[in-house]
Amino acid sequence: MNRIRQVLLGGELDPEVLEQAERSTFVRIDEPLRQYSSFFMRLVVAAIIATAGVAADSATTIIGAMLVAPLMSPMLGTALAVAIGRPAKALRAFALTALGMGIAVVVAVGVTAIIPVDVDMSTNTQVLARTSPRLVDLIIALASGFVAALASIRSDIPDAVPGIAISASIVPPLCVVGAALYEGVFDAAVGAFLLFVTNYVAIQIMGGAVYLIAGLGTRALSVIEGKARSLWYGAVGIGALVVVLLLASTSFSVVHESEQLRSVQNVVAAWVDGSDWRISRFELEDGSLHLEVAGTGEEPSVEQLNRELIDAGVELDEVSLAVVEEHRVLN
Repeated sequence: MNRIRQVLLGGELDPEVLEQAERSTFVRIDEPLRQYSSFFMRLVVAAIIATAGVAADSATTIIGAMLVAPLMSPMLGTALAVAIGRPAKALRAFALTALGMGIAVVVAVGVTAIIPVDVDMSTNTQVLARTSPRLVDLIIALASGFVAALASIRSDIPDAVPGIAISASIVPPLCVVGAALYEGVFDAAVGAFLLFVTNYVAIQIMGGAVYLIAGLGTRALSVIEGKARSLWYGAVGIGALVVVLLLASTSFSVVHESEQLRSVQNVVAAWVDGSDWRISRFELEDGSLHLEVAGTGEEPSVEQLNRELIDAGVELDEVSLAVVEEHRVLN
């Protein structure tokens, strides 16, 4: 374990670096006005930028928001305070995180309300990317959490790494939650919030692992502090299990939808093959298939298409067909 600790830290833990880590993650508050004012101003600005980026469907704008967002600091602070056996400070960092979450959502609701563009939850790519989290998102979050925690206690890793690695998966989902709540699309809000929770749990898991391996958990702890730490790790473990189950369900649903889409596309392609008709519109959503075909000659049979779909093992709630007859003019 000692050798692993040295490899992890690149040597011995620098007390000055640890002191700075405690300060930057709000475990140590020695300049409250400076620390809190910086946190809240950056958070509000990040939420405004991220919400505008979501509304504009702009990945570049959201990248700008992730460089400003400070919410990962108190998240790491919770993991750090728990590791060093400071339950009161862990609770303070957790409360700051919860407050920051609420502010980000409220700001997102406000920005969505005043911008002149409606956020289309069904077509906006920045929304869709954050409302159906999968197991792969948990893997990404775990890796990001590891880098963030390691950077906080190693002086040779750039300070920007934690923000770049994690912030894009923290504040933007909360902004999607706010936008979705304003638009009344509650399923999207739940999905985006699940992505945020996934990242929070991942930070607690990897933060706790890094800090304990680094030796921060070897300090003498009182009975109360030891119990508090065990209780928190138990809660994180239960949260991780719930998150994995929810993400697995989402992942399987995505795989099923992908397979169904591929099967329907193959059947439809075979259905019009050899005819003078072509598919001009294809839309498969929530078990309903809406087609538009354009061409000449005898109209294709939607009943035949439905039978072919059933033969292929695809059962849809609705299959609708719109026919556009093309007229050719010869000169």
